[in-house]
Amino acid sequence: MKRFLDFLTNSPAAVTFAVLTVLGIVAFVIPGLHSAAWIIGLVLCLGVIVALLMFHGEWRRGQRQIDALRQQLSVERGRMDTPGLTPVEDSVELLADERRARRVLELLPDSGGLVQSLRLDATFGTLAVDELDPLHTFCEEFKKTSFDNPRSHTAFMNLYRAAEALSIWVNEETQVAADDSATREIRPGDAREDGWREYTEARSRGERLSDEFVSSRWEFNHTALELGLVSGTPPFTD
Repeated sequence: MKRFLDFLTNSPAAVTFAVLTVLGIVAFVIPGLHSAAWIIGLVLCLGVIVALLMFHGEWRRGQRQIDALRQQLSVERGRMDTPGLTPVEDSVELLADERRARRVLELLPDSGGLVQSLRLDATFGTLAVDELDPLHTFCEEFKKTSFDNPRSHTAFMNLYRAAEALSIWVNEETQVAADDSATREIRPGDAREDGWREYTEARSRGERLSDEFVSSRWEFNHTALELGLVSGTPPFTD
């Protein structure tokens, strides 16, 4: 009831209606105006009708505003019921990608190990067994791994395919060196069915797979640095 009275007090239509009602009562009370009472009554009735129409319009506008505020309040309450869910999920995914990226670069470091050996030895002579072990470990450990970020996942898959192809090639085309059990070398032509021609083809394919592996490893490292998955400065590119 109080809200309704407040509405009437702040409504121009309601004020107009009240003023016309008072004027009508006063006009009919004064004897000198009785001769023109029907004219005054007609004017007052028209004024009251206009005031009622204004009152109806104000009431409808008020109801629309109330409905809009209720809907907005409902939306805000829904947001308050689940605070911070999206940022938390993003943070969890980012931490997972960071952990995966760091593990990849830990197995395949750039400053030493297989990556450095392949970059420096353009002739593709021998490979150290202890440098090949992380390659096989990487292929086995990350066989069913995926990254949440699309860019890092693409770079990772390129690296994994290159590493897997190189790992298969090492197992099929190399053997432990006769004079050094700590290294592996490409099987010589006299140990192959097609002789030295097959040896040359195998060596060429190994060099190509090595180049693809080193390049994809660089690409993954560059992407991880740009996305902030690992610390450091992205390498310079033209």
